Amino acid sequence: MTETKREIKPSTTPVARGLAFERVATAALGSFALVVGVLALLVGIGWLGSFRAQRPLADPILVQWLRDHGQLVIAVAIVLGIVLFVLGLWWVVRALRPEARPDLRLERGDGDLTVTSAALTEAVRADAERVTGVKRARVRMSGSLQRPALRLTLSLQEGTNVRHVWEELDEKVLSRARESLGMDTLPTAIRLQLDRAPRQRVH
Repeated sequence: MTETKREIKPSTTPVARGLAFERVATAALGSFALVVGVLALLVGIGWLGSFRAQRPLADPILVQWLRDHGQLVIAVAIVLGIVLFVLGLWWVVRALRPEARPDLRLERGDGDLTVTSAALTEAVRADAERVTGVKRARVRMSGSLQRPALRLTLSLQEGTNVRHVWEELDEKVLSRARESLGMDTLPTAIRLQLDRAPRQRVH
């Protein structure tokens, strides 16, 4: 009877905290500034007509309208400034906020059992360092309380069979973590790096 091995699929767990929002916002602001700058340059050098190039930077009609509606303009400017300040403050707090390391709450019969992230990562680290070819392991929790995940960074010895490490890690380490926690899936991102042997000094 042939034993069927479970297929190992690449993990979709991010190796670092997601920066999609920051990247999209920065790209949008940068693109807008680029378009405005190019448009101003084209107008200034006269590529869109010499008449537009000779006109003042601020349109006289617009300046007159702003003068006639001074109170409204000031109120809108104040509101816009407050909104931008709040958005900027929220953005800074969001960017500087430490990444969550959730504990796991397990339902055990008549009560709940909470497994701290430190205890879980220490257990996984100890198991991972017993895998053949793994010299050191670093483990971190990530995700949220509802969707926890693991991040593993493994330092491998030179000449290690990476495929063997990958299979042994899934069969012995991660499967044990899932069974201990009573979870069917535990998303895990794995980073492998070669731990080079120290150079020997020739005397």
